[in-house]
Amino acid sequence: MGSEETARSAYPLQHRSLPQQVHEILSLRILNNELPAGTPLAEAPLAAEFGVSRTTIRSAMRELQAERLIDVSPRRGSTVTRMSDQQIQEVCYARYVLEAAGYGEALPASRERLVEEIEATLATMASAASAGDTAGVIRADTELHRAVMVAVGHPVLLDLWESLNGQMGALMRSDLDRQGIGLDETVGRHARLLAVIRDQPAEAVVAVLRLHYLDAMNS
Repeated sequence: MGSEETARSAYPLQHRSLPQQVHEILSLRILNNELPAGTPLAEAPLAAEFGVSRTTIRSAMRELQAERLIDVSPRRGSTVTRMSDQQIQEVCYARYVLEAAGYGEALPASRERLVEEIEATLATMASAASAGDTAGVIRADTELHRAVMVAVGHPVLLDLWESLNGQMGALMRSDLDRQGIGLDETVGRHARLLAVIRDQPAEAVVAVLRLHYLDAMNS
């Protein structure tokens, strides 16, 4: 089987534009560490592999760069990268501030629905972790944390939170590498957060949320 056929069978292309399809496949490869940090991504071989133009590859690369999954240098070209500790801390802090405000307003009125949604998403995360699917764990992480922002019912606050989503894949991949933890531990951390959300006051949830996002960054 040729390289193009291998790529398409491993990550089937969906009904999206060509740059979007290429971006999605390369993103999955990076998040699942099939393309580890330091891997060069050259336009010509990728264009040949996917059977697309170099313009399409460049468009996909721009998206990967915006998501901090690759670094693009005029001299070195494109290389798979990881976020710095400072970048991780900044994104985690922004997410913590927004979600802390969300829990402060959503609990206790929306607790029952929140718990149900988080339980279901945590089960999805656990299944992805068991399969070694890092990208699946990241998608579940996004849905799990998004639940409280939706429950608050403030579209602007949700938009601000979702503006960080493009970097969450790079953040989690970088953090997994930095801390050397497995996907099961990621599931465990979210299970500990859920245990507090079940029946504790908003102040307690926010305290654990801080541990979840900020203190873990310093471990």
